Amino acid sequence: MGFNSKRLSRWLFVLVVVAATIYFLYRVRDITMPFILGGLIAYLLYRPVRFIERQGLGRVWAILLLYMLIIIALGAVLSFALPGMVGELTEMARLIPHYADEAQHMADRLQNLDIPVRLGEIIKDNIARMNKYIYEGLQTFVGGLYSFLGKVLAIIFSPILAFYILTDWDRIRDNFLKLFSPSGRREVEQLFSSMDEVLIEFFKGYLLVAAFVGIMVGLAALLLGVKFPLLLGLLAGVTNLIPYFGAFLGGVPAVAVALTESWQLALYMALAIFVIQQVEGGLITPRVIGDKLGIHPLVIVFALLSGGKLLGIWGMLLAVPLAAVLRVLISWLYLKLVE
Repeated sequence: MGFNSKRLSRWLFVLVVVAATIYFLYRVRDITMPFILGGLIAYLLYRPVRFIERQGLGRVWAILLLYMLIIIALGAVLSFALPGMVGELTEMARLIPHYADEAQHMADRLQNLDIPVRLGEIIKDNIARMNKYIYEGLQTFVGGLYSFLGKVLAIIFSPILAFYILTDWDRIRDNFLKLFSPSGRREVEQLFSSMDEVLIEFFKGYLLVAAFVGIMVGLAALLLGVKFPLLLGLLAGVTNLIPYFGAFLGGVPAVAVALTESWQLALYMALAIFVIQQVEGGLITPRVIGDKLGIHPLVIVFALLSGGKLLGIWGMLLAVPLAAVLRVLISWLYLKLVE
């Protein structure tokens, strides 16, 4: 009993230290952000670097080759997509006042119809609220763009830090494992291996599924003649990273933009999104992801709502991988405590 109490006290001390460290890093997050992004980039690129190394290149040359391939791929994508997205954003900014005027005219026409006064007021209030949401959404997007540009130094330094982390990856891992006893090292390695498997499945699976949905929604909008196909496809792809809610969050803007043209176009767009989501949910996701994360749907919904409450859209995007990692960690701690 005394041994178990001593062991429990030791684990509680470790958990307190870890929690305090996380809190401290959160408080100085503006400083640690480049290091966090650099570590994430290094983590995602470690396997490709190891693959290139097995082909006969040294670690440094493997990293440089991978960076060059990524730069070429990003340059090709940006050269194709960036001019179109800038044009679509310019067109959207030009059309928003027009859509606001149309909404106001619609409200005026509804007021002239023979409908109860109270119902007319409700309709007018909701149209005004929609106009407010549109402007607030545009302001949030522009503010996020400025915030993104304001963190450009962190974005620039992150790949540089990732290069050094990748170069010394094995040394960093070995020095970290030296903090534990020989038996503890094996347990920690098993724990991080389980976390790594869950995270890789998430990144590999959900990113592929989101890319599929984004491309298909963008193509559907382009073929149907809906405005802003690049932006709608990008929005659908990003929001599809959010389980359950992503399909709605990405589909509503596409249907709303189509509705500005005609009811028929909005119906066709809604049908196209429905078909895409059925293919994704019935064929793509079960084959690519399946039940590999091992999280109950209710837990996922709770994590999404909690993440959205704490950090907004970023919290919803990060909720599922964090919940998967916490599931592995809690399961491991429980087994250690009941042994």
